[in-house]
Amino acid sequence: MPTYTQIAASGAMALLIGLLIGLERQRSQTGDEPLYAGVRTFPVVALIGYVSGLLTRTGRVWVLPVALAGVSGIIVTAYAHKVRGTHKGSTTEFVGILTFILGALAALDYTVPAAAFAVVTTVLLSFKAPLHRLAERLREEELYAILKFGTVTAIVLPLLPNRAFGPFQILNPRLIWWMVVLISALSMVGYVLMRLLGVRHGVAIAGFLGGLVSSTAATVGLSKDAREAESSLARYFALGIVLACTIMFLRVLLLVAVINRDLSGALTLPLILPFAVGIVSAAFLWKRRRADAEVTIRIKNPMELGSAIKFALIFALILFMSRAADYYFGSSGVYAAAALAGLADVDAFTVSAANLARENILTQATAASSILLAGAANTAVKGAIAMVMGGRTLRAAILPIFLALFLASVAACVLAARG
Repeated sequence: MPTYTQIAASGAMALLIGLLIGLERQRSQTGDEPLYAGVRTFPVVALIGYVSGLLTRTGRVWVLPVALAGVSGIIVTAYAHKVRGTHKGSTTEFVGILTFILGALAALDYTVPAAAFAVVTTVLLSFKAPLHRLAERLREEELYAILKFGTVTAIVLPLLPNRAFGPFQILNPRLIWWMVVLISALSMVGYVLMRLLGVRHGVAIAGFLGGLVSSTAATVGLSKDAREAESSLARYFALGIVLACTIMFLRVLLLVAVINRDLSGALTLPLILPFAVGIVSAAFLWKRRRADAEVTIRIKNPMELGSAIKFALIFALILFMSRAADYYFGSSGVYAAAALAGLADVDAFTVSAANLARENILTQATAASSILLAGAANTAVKGAIAMVMGGRTLRAAILPIFLALFLASVAACVLAARG
C-alpha cells in the first residue's frame, strides 16, 4: 500500500484532473443548454475513481468494476433524460466515464499517464470549433487518401520482413516503410495546421508551416503568386520563402533526432549558422513587408499514398547509393551522393545518412556534413526556383539572401566535417 504522503499526492492529482476537465465542460456549455456536469461533478467522478482504485489495491478487486458500472449507469440515465430535449450530443457523458478511469489510474500509480491523458482530452474538447471546421473543409479525396494511407500502413507494416536484403545487405523493407510513416506524419502535422489556422491569410504563416510540409513546394507556390502580384509586394513574398527555407533546417534536425540522437547533437551547432542567417533575413523582411496583402499557397495533400511510395523508392535508392559510394570511394563518394540527392529531396538523404550513422557504417562527422551538404544543394535549387519563377522584383530581393543562406550552409558543412 502507498504511504499517506503518496495517497495525498496522487489524490490531489486526481482532483486536479477532474477540475481541469470540469472547468472546460462548464465553460463550453451554451446559454440554452442544460448543465449536465461541470466544475463540481467531474472532480467528484475523478475522486470516486481514485477511491475505487485505492480499494482495489487493498485486495478488493471487485470494487473498481462495480463502481465503474454504477457511475456508467448514472451517466446513461442522465443521457437518456437529456435526449428527450433538443441536445443529443454524448461527448460530456463519455468524458465523464473517462474521468472516472483517469482517477482510478492515478490510484494505481499511473499518475503521469493519467495527467497526460487529461491534458490531451481537455485540448481536444477545447478545439471543438476548429476541429468541426476542419471536418467541414476536408475534401473527399483527402479523406480517401488518409483512409488509404492508414489502411496500407496498418496492414502492410506488420507483414514486412524486418531484415536486410539486396547488395551490401542494406535494404530493410520494414525500416524503409517506417521512414515513410515518419515523413508522412511530419507532413500531415503541417498540413492539418494549415487547414486549422487558415494559413492562406498570411504569407509569413504560410512560409513557416510550408517549411514543415515542403519548403520546395512553398517556394514554388509563393514564387508563382509573387509574379502575379504587385512588384511592391516582392519583399512580402520573399519573407514567406525565406521562412520556409529556414524551417527546413529545423525539420532536418527533428528527423535526425528521432532516428539518431547522437547525430542530432553533432548537427545542432553547425545548423545554428544557416538557421540564424535565415531568421535575421526574415526579421529584416518582416519590417519591410506590406501588412494588408494576402496570399494563397497551394500545397498538395501530403497524405496521398502515391507520395509515400515515391518517397520509399527515393529513400531506398539513396540508401543504396550512399552505402555503395562509401564502400567504393569512401567519404568523398557520400558527399557526391549528398549533393545529387539534395537537388531533389533533403529528407530522404537525411533519413538514409542518419540510419547509416546509427549502424556505424558512416562516421558521425561524415553523416552530419553530408546532410548539411544536401541542405546546401537544396537551398541553391530553391533559390534558383524563386529567381526564375518569381520575376525580376522578387529576384532582386531574394538573391542576396539565398546567397548568404547557401554560403552559411556550406560553412556549416565544413564545420561539421571538422567536428
